[in-house]
Amino acid sequence: LKPWKGRLCIVGLVPVKDMVKKAQSYGKVSVDESKAGLKQRKTKIDDESEEDESGLSERELAKKKWVKRLDWVWRKITAAFWVGVTCFTIWYTNFFRVIWEHPSVNRTYFYMAMACLGFNMFMLAYLALWCSAIQGIEDPWETKHPKAIPAMAIVGFVTLWLFFFALWPVWGIMTLVIQMIFFLGFINAGHFLPSGNLGAVLMFVIFVGAFFTSEFIPHEGLAHYAPRKTTSPAP
Repeated sequence: LKPWKGRLCIVGLVPVKDMVKKAQSYGKVSVDESKAGLKQRKTKIDDESEEDESGLSERELAKKKWVKRLDWVWRKITAAFWVGVTCFTIWYTNFFRVIWEHPSVNRTYFYMAMACLGFNMFMLAYLALWCSAIQGIEDPWETKHPKAIPAMAIVGFVTLWLFFFALWPVWGIMTLVIQMIFFLGFINAGHFLPSGNLGAVLMFVIFVGAFFTSEFIPHEGLAHYAPRKTTSPAP
């Protein structure tokens, strides 16, 4: 075996160079760390839930199922409540007519707020429809554009206060309450939409359709302040 020294593994008569190459190839396997981490966390959670359920009696398992069902029902009731409150607020205030026609609206802040809102909606459409639905990228806000969510959060915060300053002469402090109701109603509307791409499209349809609700409301709004009367100087 002397001529083969350094080239053969005595135990298995396998060339050492081949073994080294295989070992190196094992170390070079490409792994998407973000996806691997998500899969590992999901597997860990599934394993823990299976271990928890394996030690439960039939009575405890039945109780756990009923708790899940009641939680599901409570989430639906809560979502229906906020959607209903949002619809009532739109009807009572005739929001989408007042913001365009009321003379006391601060138009500078209003147009800046609409620009920020349009930016966020464009980003949502880009991530949810273009990247996820059309290009098939899984969780593009985490894998392809990880800075999109922080940027949208900052723009959303700025949008909140721009709308507040723009509509303060119209509803006063109630502007913050109205905005919070609209936000919760829009988010909870997803509970009643199908999952996947169809649900994402319907969310945008609801958002755009809300701007046309004023066509079906018979009054001019019941919550805003009356426009201030401007007195013309005496001749």
